[in-house]
Amino acid sequence: MKKKMIAILLSMTVILLMFTGCGSKPSLSPTGGKGDASSDNASTEVTKQAESKGEVTQLTFWTYVEQHADFFQDAAKTWNENHPEEQIELKTETYPLEDMHSKLLITLQSGDGAPDIVDVNVAKFSDFMQGGEKVFVPLNDVIEPEKSNFLEPVLDIYKYDNNYYGIEYHVGAPMMYYNTEILDQAGVKVEDIVTWNDLHEAGKKVLAATGKPIITFEVADSWSYYIMTGEMGGDYFDEKGNCIIDSEANAKTLDFMMSMLEDGTAVTTPGGGFHTEEYYGFMSKGGAASMLECMWYMGRFTDYMPELSGKIQMAAPPVWDDSSVYPVFGGTATSVTTQCKNQDLATRFLADAKISAEGAGKIWNVLGFDPLRWDIWETDVMKQDNKFTDYFGKDIFNIVINMKDKFHTSNITASPKFSLANSLVSGDILFKVLSEKSETPADALKSAADEINNSK
Repeated sequence: MKKKMIAILLSMTVILLMFTGCGSKPSLSPTGGKGDASSDNASTEVTKQAESKGEVTQLTFWTYVEQHADFFQDAAKTWNENHPEEQIELKTETYPLEDMHSKLLITLQSGDGAPDIVDVNVAKFSDFMQGGEKVFVPLNDVIEPEKSNFLEPVLDIYKYDNNYYGIEYHVGAPMMYYNTEILDQAGVKVEDIVTWNDLHEAGKKVLAATGKPIITFEVADSWSYYIMTGEMGGDYFDEKGNCIIDSEANAKTLDFMMSMLEDGTAVTTPGGGFHTEEYYGFMSKGGAASMLECMWYMGRFTDYMPELSGKIQMAAPPVWDDSSVYPVFGGTATSVTTQCKNQDLATRFLADAKISAEGAGKIWNVLGFDPLRWDIWETDVMKQDNKFTDYFGKDIFNIVINMKDKFHTSNITASPKFSLANSLVSGDILFKVLSEKSETPADALKSAADEINNSK
C-alpha cells in the first residue's frame, strides 16, 4: 500500500481546473498546517457555544475551498443546536488544491496525521481508492436509507465494491447560459435551440446580425468539450477503467467544434478557459451570446460579471439527438478517513450537513449548488429568493427538474489515470486541434490514448 501511495503521489502533477471548486474560488491560503484564519475564528465561536451545553468532541476538516469551510462551520453550529448532549468542535483547515491532496496522501500513507473529515476533488478521488487498504470509511449506513431521495448517477461516482466512500456537494448539471440581449438582436429565441445543429444555425443569424459568435470553446480547459462529448456517450475511460479517449464520439465532438470555429459562429475562449480575467471581461462586454458550463457557474456570473444581471437566461444544453443524455460529474466529495477516532459521530455529522433536507437546502441557498437530494427540488426551500434568483430570475431549478431523468454518470473515478487524460485534453489536444489546427482530432486523440496506455 505504501509503495502504491507513494507512486500515486509522484504522478499527481496536473489537475483539471474544471473540478477545483464546484463553482467556488479555490483557496489561496498559505500552507503549513495553520489553515484559514477566518475558519479558526468560526471554529472558536462554535466551540464556545458547544462547551456551554455538553460534552465536546473535536473533529478536523480539510478542504481546498474557503466556501466549503464556511458551510461546514455553519453545519457544526446547526448540529450543536440540535444535539445538546453530543457537541462538536470543528477545526477547519483550508489549503491550495494540490497541496491539500498531496498532504492528504502522505498522511494516509504514513498512517498518522490525516483529518477526520476531508474534501476530495472528484478528479483525484480514484487515486485514494487504489490498493487493498481502504483509507475512507464506508458511508452506506447513512446513504442507503435515503438513497431513493438522491440522484444515483452522482452517488455512484464514489461507489467502489458496493460501498460509498464520499458524498458530493452537488449534481454538477450541465447548463447553457444565453445572453438574451444579443439573441434578441438576431431574432433568436432560446426555446428554439434544441440541438447542437440548431445552435450552429442560430449562430449564423447572430453572426450576421451582430458580428458576434454565439459560443466560445475552451482550449486550455476541458469543460465544454467534456460536456458535449459526454452527451454523445464519449468519455476518457469506460466504466471498467479502459482508455477510450480516442473513441469515435470524442472525435466527432471535436469535428463539430471545428466546424463552428471555421465559419465564425464560435471562437476560442479568451484566456483559454472560463475561469480567467480575460474571459470575464469578454463576456461582461457582450462578447458572445452563450456559454456552456455547469449550474454551479452561476456564482461566477454573480461575482465576476454583475453587468449581465437580468440579461442571462439559463437552459438545458442542446443535445445531439433524442438519444442524448446529460453527463453529471459532481466536483468534490466529502469523506471520513479511517484515522478518525470518532467515525460514527463524524459520519452522522457529515450526513446531517449534506444528506439531510435542511443541509441540502443550504447547499442551494448558501452555496448556489444543485443538491443531490432531488426530493426537495420542488419544495419551497428551492424557491426562496437569493442572489441567484435576483440575477437569473425565478424558477431556475425547474430546468434541472426537467433534465433529471436524462442524467448519467461520468467515469471520472474509473481510472487513476483520469488526471493524466484530462491534462492531455486541456493542455494539449484542444489547443492543437481547435486553436493551432496542427493535428486532426483523430490523430491527437490517438496520440493521447497511446500515452495513457503506456504510462505506469
